[in-house]
Amino acid sequence: MSDEPTGENEIIVPSPPEPGAEIAADVALVVPAAAYESIATDDAPLTPFVAPVDGQAATLAALATLGDSLHRRLEGLHTLFEREIRAEATREKVVDRLHAELQEYKQDLLLNVLRPVFVDLIQLHDDIGKIVAAHPLAEGEPRRLLDLMAGFQQGIEDILYRQGVEPYSLEGDTFDPKRQRAVATVPTDDPSQNKSIAARHRKGFQALAGEKLIRPEIVSVHALRKPG
Repeated sequence: MSDEPTGENEIIVPSPPEPGAEIAADVALVVPAAAYESIATDDAPLTPFVAPVDGQAATLAALATLGDSLHRRLEGLHTLFEREIRAEATREKVVDRLHAELQEYKQDLLLNVLRPVFVDLIQLHDDIGKIVAAHPLAEGEPRRLLDLMAGFQQGIEDILYRQGVEPYSLEGDTFDPKRQRAVATVPTDDPSQNKSIAARHRKGFQALAGEKLIRPEIVSVHALRKPG
């Protein structure tokens, strides 16, 4: 019986390759097709991913809806902002009007309370003025005293001014019965001078706020002489 193995059970052991010989092997590299798009080589640069057409349409539709919503909200905010500005302007007008009315009421109240004091100070002012006007030619010591009294008269005007009362003299020569008081008449034959100012005796006094009359200006008025 031979010791050599038979065909069925024969095991073939490949001979080792000789040194320097190339190793031939059929090796299949399995790479998914989609992966090729992400591999960059010198000849084939990276290719960006392109979303499907259906995905692009859905994205654009969502962006359009979002834009419309933001536009409506911005319009609503703009309308609300303009409405608030108009309301604020109305509130400011109301506050200004109420403040003006309050100031006027306060001024009227003080004027009514202090009017007797003002009238007495104005009377003292007039009396000093009469004394000074009665001695226009005084000299020496009398003149010095008269000048001192004129200073007191000016001091009374300053006191009244600090309390909201100022003196006035109307411009022009036409008599105004609402702002002037005629204490004397001066006859005239000139019709153009009828009811015109002949002389000014005392200043008038009025409130600084609103020009409310406290004492009218004291004047003399021309009166047309009646034919005799």
